[in-house]
Amino acid sequence: MRLTIRSRALAAALTVVTALAPASAALASPASSSVDAGLRVMPLGDSITFGKGDPTENGYRAALYSWLSRPVSFVGSQVNGATAHEGHPGWRIAQLTELIDGWMADARPDVVLLDIGTNDLLHHDHVDEAPDRLVELIDHIVTANPDVRILLAELLVVDRGHEADFEWYNSTLPVVAALFPDNVTLVDMARVPVANTVDHVHPNALGYQQMAYQWYEALRGVLPQGREWRPVTSPF
Repeated sequence: MRLTIRSRALAAALTVVTALAPASAALASPASSSVDAGLRVMPLGDSITFGKGDPTENGYRAALYSWLSRPVSFVGSQVNGATAHEGHPGWRIAQLTELIDGWMADARPDVVLLDIGTNDLLHHDHVDEAPDRLVELIDHIVTANPDVRILLAELLVVDRGHEADFEWYNSTLPVVAALFPDNVTLVDMARVPVANTVDHVHPNALGYQQMAYQWYEALRGVLPQGREWRPVTSPF
């Protein structure tokens, strides 16, 4: 059994939460109508958010930003490539949690694009407890801004013997998301094939384009009505 005691409790909670909340609850508009007044988006994660593997270090961020109607800002304490972000190469879930309160206070994001867990799994860092650590991180984000929308990435599945851990971790994410039905929406980044990476971990140009598309389609589902959504051709 791979779930910790707390994770088993989360699994039990999923049954209750899904019974009380319709499947569309995670797509409800945020309570604040100020999002459209100037959308603030925080890309949050590890080296994939940073853009490693892309010579421009834009990763998915530049394409996604170019598709979004204005006014919109990408926010975070780091800037490389075309936009600000909180992508920290090599970082694990707990490291983001240590600093997230300050980042949330400084950047005041309306939307968080959260892609984290890859390094926990690659380094076998108490893998069974990784979903619990993710819950703690999300709880900090929601506490800082109860109206925040978190788009939570299901991880790109890394091969070469890591598949089982990544598939298991992804299978726990609906449980995690169900604990925050008004804030968290899952985004299928496992759809990006490992063939579209430069090193079996970090996406190549096509892989990052596919990530940008997945974020874009998810944003269309969670942001308030009235925004302009330009047509974007699927890169899949």
